[in-house]
Amino acid sequence: MLLLVEICVVVASLSVVAFAVVAVRAMHRVERATDQASKLTVEIRQWVGQAGELTHEARETLGSVRGVLAPIGRVVDRFEILSERTADLSAAVLAEVEPPLRTAVAVARGMKSVTAYFLERLSHRFTHGRSATNGGSNNE
Repeated sequence: MLLLVEICVVVASLSVVAFAVVAVRAMHRVERATDQASKLTVEIRQWVGQAGELTHEARETLGSVRGVLAPIGRVVDRFEILSERTADLSAAVLAEVEPPLRTAVAVARGMKSVTAYFLERLSHRFTHGRSATNGGSNNE
């Protein structure tokens, strides 16, 4: 029976050693996982800090853009008013200038036609008149 007790003590001792080895390995894995979680936590904190800085910069940029947009809007409004006034002025000038200009162009065309007609008649008269007088004087 003593042998049986000794075997039981050896088996129990081996099982305690096996549990200890398993526990040490598990503790090692838990320690590695904790280290990785700590590193990840540090990285996440850095990312959160960078995101906070980026958000702050974005808000500052947005504030600057808002500050610039109001004057640009006023300039655009002024250009719109100016362009309307320029279009009205151009229309008024054209309304005043166009009828006399059309009349002047029509008169110039008429004068050109009349002048061309008279020059043609005059040149026709001189050409036909000279040949008739030249022919008559040669025959005498």
